[in-house]
Amino acid sequence: MPVKVKVQESASQVVYTDAVLINGNPLGFVLNFGQWAPEEPGLVRVYSRVGMSPNHLKLLSQLLSQNVQAYEERFGAMVVTEDRAANAHRIGFDTEPPKPAR
Repeated sequence: MPVKVKVQESASQVVYTDAVLINGNPLGFVLNFGQWAPEEPGLVRVYSRVGMSPNHLKLLSQLLSQNVQAYEERFGAMVVTEDRAANAHRIGFDTEPPKPAR
C-alpha cells in the first residue's frame, strides 16, 4: 500500500543545512539541523530540531544508507571532503556524561 504524504503549511519551507548536531540518551535522540555562521567561526545556528526514539534513529540510518546507495548507483560515487570546521569542534553524540554545574 503506497504511503500518502501531506506536508503541513508550517513545514512547507525547505531549510538548507550544513551542520547536524546529534544528542542522545538511552530514551531518545535529538537531531539539530543548522548552518555554520561564516561571520563567527565555531557557531552553528540551529533552525530545526527533530526528536526520535533510538529505534527510529536506527531505521532512519538504514533509510539514509539505502538512499545514498541508490543515488550512487544512478549518479556515481559521492565525494566526501574533509569538513575542517566540524573537525575543529566536537559535534554529535555525547559519549561522556555531562559535568556537574558549579
